[in-house]
Amino acid sequence: MPSNESDSAVKHIITFERFSSYGSIAPLLLYLPIGLALGLVRCFIFLHACLLFFLLPESFFLKRGILRVMLTVIGLPIATQGKPHCDDRSKKIFISNHITNFDPFILTLLHPHILAVEFPSHLQRKNMAAKILEIPGDKDHKDTIKDLREKLNDCAEPFLFFPERAKTNGTGCLKFSLLPFEVDVPIQPVTIQARRFLFDINISTFSSSALEDLLWCLILPFTFFNIKYLPVTEKKKDESQEEFACRVQGNMAKSLNLQAYSYSYTDISQYVKERDCAKASVKEMAVRVKEKENVSQNDQKVDRTVSSEFQKMILQVKDVLPDTPEAVIECDLRKFGNWIEKKKRNLKKENM
Repeated sequence: MPSNESDSAVKHIITFERFSSYGSIAPLLLYLPIGLALGLVRCFIFLHACLLFFLLPESFFLKRGILRVMLTVIGLPIATQGKPHCDDRSKKIFISNHITNFDPFILTLLHPHILAVEFPSHLQRKNMAAKILEIPGDKDHKDTIKDLREKLNDCAEPFLFFPERAKTNGTGCLKFSLLPFEVDVPIQPVTIQARRFLFDINISTFSSSALEDLLWCLILPFTFFNIKYLPVTEKKKDESQEEFACRVQGNMAKSLNLQAYSYSYTDISQYVKERDCAKASVKEMAVRVKEKENVSQNDQKVDRTVSSEFQKMILQVKDVLPDTPEAVIECDLRKFGNWIEKKKRNLKKENM
């Protein structure tokens, strides 16, 4: 379970709201008519880009250049630094930080991959990656490693892992899963950064879908992605898998000018569960308070009705006995009402 210190850090490394502040909504409302028209045009261009992505063969040398131009037109320009350093792609694993639902699509667009998704994970199964390899969590760990090595040797494309296993907002690196580092192949680290101009609207949220993120990117002017390939890293002889993973995590965090955290996606999951439970408790308490208020209001209505009828009875007696004070009449009526209630209770007891 995360400590108070890590719990505070978790709040800053994941984002639940699309808007950073209420002040970011005002300029969006002014821009919205233009944005909707722009988004509609870009939607058709994006559909054409997806068709080309799947229809054009990998051997066509202009495929990726054409697709990057089309993505720039729809507001998703991509800049790259460096290139993959290993020629033997089938013997290498790519790992990357994870900040948006577009990460698999963008990295696959730049370099063919097979997305490897570990279980359990917060990574969405239905994403924009062309090929997905799901790694079950109910299998023996040694068998899983053996299967990964065999599939990696059989495939012509490298595997792409997101070892954080959860989407962050790009302000830090979570602790990496050890699975990609246990296959004993060279690791190609890749870093992703994304920023948005003019509007202070988050590119992605923790629970947002790829479609939701895409619509915001199509509506807003530009969402800039920067991809950086770091040097290929291999495990040292005197180094454990955990030390190897921590070293790669530290190198990637340093390249991004971010902090490498010591807590993992498990802590993120625990924090999200506690947050959801707290929200559910607040809603339940609000419902209970509302129900009590309704009951109280109903009781008040009944009291007002009884009081009104009692007042009518006093006035009727007053008409018959005008010289009798109202206080005396009220006292006698209450005594008479209590006597009737006692009689009713006694009759009920006798009948039982």
